Amino acid sequence: MVRDRWLNLNGTWEFEIDQGDSGFERGLRTRVLSDRITVPFAPESEASGVGNPDFLEAVWYRREVTIPAEWAQMRVLLHFGAVDHDATVWVDDVEVARHRGGFSPFTADLSDVVTPGESATIVVRARDPREARQARGKQATWYANTHCNYTRTTGIWQTVWLEPVPHVHLRRPRITPNVASSSLTVVTPLSANRAGHTVRVLVRDAHGEVAGATVAADLDLAPSLHVAIPADRVRLWTTRDPHLYDVRVELLDGDEQLVDGVDCYAGLRSVSIDGKSLRINGEPVFQRLVLDQGYWPESLMTAPSDEALVRDIELSLARSTAASGGTPRPPRA
Repeated sequence: MVRDRWLNLNGTWEFEIDQGDSGFERGLRTRVLSDRITVPFAPESEASGVGNPDFLEAVWYRREVTIPAEWAQMRVLLHFGAVDHDATVWVDDVEVARHRGGFSPFTADLSDVVTPGESATIVVRARDPREARQARGKQATWYANTHCNYTRTTGIWQTVWLEPVPHVHLRRPRITPNVASSSLTVVTPLSANRAGHTVRVLVRDAHGEVAGATVAADLDLAPSLHVAIPADRVRLWTTRDPHLYDVRVELLDGDEQLVDGVDCYAGLRSVSIDGKSLRINGEPVFQRLVLDQGYWPESLMTAPSDEALVRDIELSLARSTAASGGTPRPPRA
């Protein structure tokens, strides 16, 4: 889900380890922190510049950022791709978000706190208690790497970014493929309703526009559209041809002027089970699988670069297709 305008906050942040989880009482929320870290790499990793693999009960982050002046009259959203595990976020000393769960994204609306053209201070506290019952994935519960478990991840480990949106805007769409009817069902949650507003969905491929649909958006907070793919433009997603359609979702006002727009993608495919047989688009698929642990020695759960992430996918494809004699297709960037 991509918009044209956003501000990447990855890079150098102030940082401090709070080993006793007493930082709130000691005033870490309101003062300069003692260390520096490279976001979005976890402090346990070498890529972060901290490289402390010990158990970290809590950590603090701080960064001052200038809100672009051209975002005036817009709502300002602060997005976190992932923070492990229990996060609290303050902006200019106002609490704007709390989130538990180290593997899911969350967003804070800063519109009533910040002013475009002026600076704002973002502070994040991330708690990751050693004995807590929480999702850990492959993170070791002992000090050292053990068996198939790896160095722990604490704090921010995915991208942080700011994004301006209209007061009435699109939220993340849910796209469901329907192979039997050669169509996509698109549910588009909205932040609010306005009289006369409509949602339009356009589906494209490499040859141009494929299909589209429009629905009224003034009565339902999650308008649903059915987009039929013409027979001559149907191209199913398969393991050998993982084709994706480009999907454009737009919110229009009563004069059909663009209010908000996002770009995403979807594959047209079905998944079903017949006894012990897994079927994609009705065809049985023999699964010869590769277990990818998703860890890098220098950066842990966060890929050290875009190129490293693509290379990881290419290696998995090459290994899984070698025995079957197939030709791996490059991943879509």
